[in-house]
Amino acid sequence: MRKHATSCLIVMLLLALLLSACTEVSRSGDPTATPESFFPATAEVTQSPLLPINPTPTPDLVNPNPVRITELEYLQEDTQVLIMAKLFNTLDDAILRDVQLEVLALDETGNRLAQQRTSFRYLFPNETTSLVQEFELNSGLVITGVEVRVVDGLIDRTLKYKQPLTVQNTSAFRIGNDYTVTGWLNNADPYTYTQVLLNAVAYNASGQIVGGGQSLFDFVPEEDQVGFSVLVNSRQGEVVDHVDVSPWITSYSASLEGGNWWNSVKTDDWNFAIDQYNQITGGAVLKNETDQVLTETFAILTVSDENNQVCFASNAYYDVIWPQETVVYAVAPNRLPDSCQGKKVDLVVVPGEFGQFPAEFNPLLASQAAFTDQDTVNVSVVNNLNASISHARVYVILRNSADQIVGGGYQLTELIRSGSSISVTVPVAYLGDQEELSVTAFATLPADVEFGQ
Repeated sequence: MRKHATSCLIVMLLLALLLSACTEVSRSGDPTATPESFFPATAEVTQSPLLPINPTPTPDLVNPNPVRITELEYLQEDTQVLIMAKLFNTLDDAILRDVQLEVLALDETGNRLAQQRTSFRYLFPNETTSLVQEFELNSGLVITGVEVRVVDGLIDRTLKYKQPLTVQNTSAFRIGNDYTVTGWLNNADPYTYTQVLLNAVAYNASGQIVGGGQSLFDFVPEEDQVGFSVLVNSRQGEVVDHVDVSPWITSYSASLEGGNWWNSVKTDDWNFAIDQYNQITGGAVLKNETDQVLTETFAILTVSDENNQVCFASNAYYDVIWPQETVVYAVAPNRLPDSCQGKKVDLVVVPGEFGQFPAEFNPLLASQAAFTDQDTVNVSVVNNLNASISHARVYVILRNSADQIVGGGYQLTELIRSGSSISVTVPVAYLGDQEELSVTAFATLPADVEFGQ
């Protein structure tokens, strides 16, 4: 027993020495020290359970909040509420990491009608970022005030990292009472970022906030730029003059290193055209170069004018490409803004990941593709599976006499029974004379397909 007690005493002395050493190192400024918190820890106060806890905030002039709210506005239309804010990192020598925010919508008596937590990974030295939060309220509720609270985060003075994502050439095009905001999203890093959140704050000519919107960009390719499109809701009667768009790397984001995985999908042929009605149309032929199933291949399409203004941007998943399969991809015809004349088209294909799919092969065959009138192509789709298929995707590309892709279209089918076929009408657009065009159709299964008897 005595021997055991002596060992414990020695261990306690060693621990005390170690703690003392750690304290001295931290005072001298260890460059690998853990980032400090925004707010110093406070002692826990025990109250009687019968007494309400109404803490009174005390200004901390020694350790002020490093995040400053420079602008804050809200917009309510019926049950929809938009809260827009600008956040500024007051520190010029530190990155703010894992910033946690609480956004509140209040009524005239201060009651919370809506509350949401949100966060982003980095706010760089002296950087300003935009915040947009949307709420859906119950009918009849009216807000009279909003709050944005910074509830947590870390101050990091050792991380040598710069903002990799920047936005350029934003434009706002009116659609009814709202706007579509487009621009270029640039990534300077040798990593592909996933789940990047775009926050768009809209201003009128007087510099007042009049609307906002959010959009999630699933893949931002490494050392590249891609076009984006964000739907922005604006206050009725207001004209949007300019828009600030801020990209957020969030807690859901991942960074993918470059490598051979980029060669998993080969683009055999592609082209997009703008028809006489100012519609973007066209498509591509893609091939899975691997011996495995690829799921969620991501196609990013951008149309820009001669001044590098983005007229149109879209992205879509190609849910499954079986091993060594060659597939057809096309977009549904979309009209460009009248004020933006598309001159250049950019296509980026981000290969999907190796995965599994309920069907081991593509059971669909598209045939008998032909024009039925000026704007539609009829396609027969055969289901060779011994089970019915809830729906399928049908792509059509159109080629001119020089074998160049000059048009296309896309459509979803209805239920296709086992061993049977269905006729599908696909809306198309194209450049040139219909009589000179050849039609290629392709059918595939979507990720949410259901199989039946």
